[in-house]
Amino acid sequence: MRKKSLDLYWLEAMKQRGHLSDEEQRSYQRLRKGFEGELTFDQLCHQFLENETDYLDDVTLDYYGDVSQMDKIIKNKNIIYLVDIKNYQGNYVYENNALRSEKRIFTNDIFEQARRSRRIFTRLFADYHLPLEIKNVIAFINGQGRITINDELPEIVLNYEEIPMWLMSMRDHEQGQNNDWQKLVQKYQIQFYKNSRFCTKERFKQLKKGIHCEKCGSFSLKTKRYTIQCLCGHTEVKKIGYLRTICEYGLIMHHLPLKRSEIIQFFGKKYSADYIKNTLINYFIPLNMGIKDGRYQNYGRPFDYWFENEDINLDKLVKRKNWQTRF
Repeated sequence: MRKKSLDLYWLEAMKQRGHLSDEEQRSYQRLRKGFEGELTFDQLCHQFLENETDYLDDVTLDYYGDVSQMDKIIKNKNIIYLVDIKNYQGNYVYENNALRSEKRIFTNDIFEQARRSRRIFTRLFADYHLPLEIKNVIAFINGQGRITINDELPEIVLNYEEIPMWLMSMRDHEQGQNNDWQKLVQKYQIQFYKNSRFCTKERFKQLKKGIHCEKCGSFSLKTKRYTIQCLCGHTEVKKIGYLRTICEYGLIMHHLPLKRSEIIQFFGKKYSADYIKNTLINYFIPLNMGIKDGRYQNYGRPFDYWFENEDINLDKLVKRKNWQTRF
């Protein structure tokens, strides 16, 4: 399953509970648009590629200090396609080794970035004696965007309407069963980009307090014994609502340990401090084992990432939505 970047999650959380600066708002729009483009490309792959096609999503590779991020990697026969997805709107031209639109020339060369990734992956596979050819694919996923190439380029460049045909061109080729390439990539894969943004303590104090609805975002929730209910009709297990909010605090303040007193403040007076304490004790790792200083390990990740390997235990909690309130 494709995941948002931690930067995007952080900006979403800050937007939900406060406001974004002009620079943060621009970054939020750019990252959200990029993620939406990646999801659109995934949908096209699901529609036009065979189910047995080998691929990896959202790969950040660190090979001896050389870091490369790829939106999607697809293997077809002995070729590895490194796919870079661009959700650009408008008309673009690439000529004289520069990408330009009607309004500006891009200072970042997306083709040179793609070539750098190809060099890193080529070295990786060569070092491990995997005879695979590496090719770059730059896919312009926005139907309202178009690029014209006036230079001779080794990269495959696709406009939106060309993507389905390119995907279907790989359907009739025999797919090998050897997944050594995936194991090798995953060996050097970084699971999470480090969040580059920080919330000061002064800004933290100004954030909106409490649990917000995971569906509509409203903070006007009614707490019952086992559930939290929103006016929009959405019901969430109480324990999961608390876990999700603690993780949101950890995401916002990712550069610091989870601190019980600040988490209680983050929830606000409407929510039980004892329930928060018990949730921390039961689900989070204390720092300075044996010392009750109210600090816990902070992974700086949203709930879905933090507890992604706890599906079985969380499924048991979800069943509480169906329990009768008289219990």
